[in-house]
Amino acid sequence: MAIDAQERAALAEAVRDASSAGPREFLDDHGRPQRDGQLWKVLTEQMGLGGLLVPEADGGAGAGVAELAVVLENLGATLAVVPALSSIGIAGTLLRVAGTTQARAMSVRLSEDGLAATVCWPDPASMPPAGVSATACRATDSESVIVSGRAEFVLDGADADVVLVPVTIDGTDAIVAVDTAAPGLTRTAMTGLDLTRGMAVVEFLDAPGTLVADNVSLETAADLALVLIAAEQVGIAQQCLQVAVAWAKDRVQFDRPIGQFQAIKHQLVDLLMATELARSALDVAVAAADAYLAAPSDAVARELSGAASAAKARCGDAAMVVADECLHILGGIGFTWEHDAHLYLRRAKALEVLMGTPADHRSRYAVLLLEDSAR
Repeated sequence: MAIDAQERAALAEAVRDASSAGPREFLDDHGRPQRDGQLWKVLTEQMGLGGLLVPEADGGAGAGVAELAVVLENLGATLAVVPALSSIGIAGTLLRVAGTTQARAMSVRLSEDGLAATVCWPDPASMPPAGVSATACRATDSESVIVSGRAEFVLDGADADVVLVPVTIDGTDAIVAVDTAAPGLTRTAMTGLDLTRGMAVVEFLDAPGTLVADNVSLETAADLALVLIAAEQVGIAQQCLQVAVAWAKDRVQFDRPIGQFQAIKHQLVDLLMATELARSALDVAVAAADAYLAAPSDAVARELSGAASAAKARCGDAAMVVADECLHILGGIGFTWEHDAHLYLRRAKALEVLMGTPADHRSRYAVLLLEDSAR
C-alpha cells in the first residue's frame, strides 16, 4: 500500500495529535519509564498501526517502510513513551524479512492483540550484528525449542510481551519467539541515559519458545532497523529545530528578538541544513528498504546496506548537533529539568550509539564502496 504526499501528511498529523501530550507523566528519574498504555492502545487498536507491515492478505495494512518511517519520525518528535520503534519497527521488519508462515502468524498476533515485541540483538552497539544472543535446542516438535542465553541493552525489554531472539540450533542461525511470561525468562531493567525509553537485561534459562524462521538474514533485518532509527533521529532534529526557531523569534535581548542577531541566524541556518541533509539521506534509505521488501535479492540488499549506514551516520550526527545547539540557543531555560530540551538530547545520544555510531557506519559505508569498486 503506497500513499501519496497528502495521505502521508494526514498520517503524520494524526500521529502527532495522538501523542501530543508528551512524555512527562511517564518519566522515571532513573531511566526506567513506564509505557503510555493509553497512547499505545490508540496507536495499535484504534489507528491500526501495529499492522502497518502486515500484508493485506493477512488482514494488515500492507504498508511499507515509507509509511512506518512517517509514524516513527512523528512519535520521535513528541518523545512518545511507547514501544513503537522496538515493536512495530524493528521486530516487525525482522518478521517481514523472515517471511515464514510462523513469522506471518506472529505479525498478525502482535497487530491484532496490541502486544509489544522487541529483538534481543547479539550486540546492540555493533553493526552488522555478530553472533547470536542465545542457543536453543528442539523440544517435542519441530517448532518448539528451549532457549538459554543472555542479552543486554534490549530496547523496551522490560516492557515487551514477546521477545524475538537470534539463536543457534544445531549450528544453524534461527529466530525464536519467547513470551516474556514464559518460565525460565527473567528481565532486569537497566538504568539508561534516555529517560523516555527503557532498556533491560533479558536472560533465558531453558525458556520455552517457538521457532519463527531458519536462515534469516540478520544483517538485512538490522539494515531495516537502521533506517527506522534514522527516521526517529530526523523527527528529533526537526522538532528541536522548530523549538529553536520559535524561541529565537520570541526571546528578546537588547530590545530585539535574538533571532535578529547574525550569530543566531547563522546557527539556525546550519541546523536547518543538517536537518534537511539528514532527511535526504533518510529518503534514499527508505526507498532502498521498500525496494528490498518488494523484490528481495542480494544486489538490492547490498544497496540497502549502504543507504542504511549512510542514513544512520548522517541522521545520527544531525540529531545530536541540532538537539545540542537547540539547548544552547534556549539558554538558561534549556538547562532546566522542567524543559524538554534535555530529554531530546538524551534520546538523540541513546539513538546515536544504538546499532553502531556514525563513525562505525561511515567506515562500513566506505568498505562497501571499496568492495563495489573492486568488482
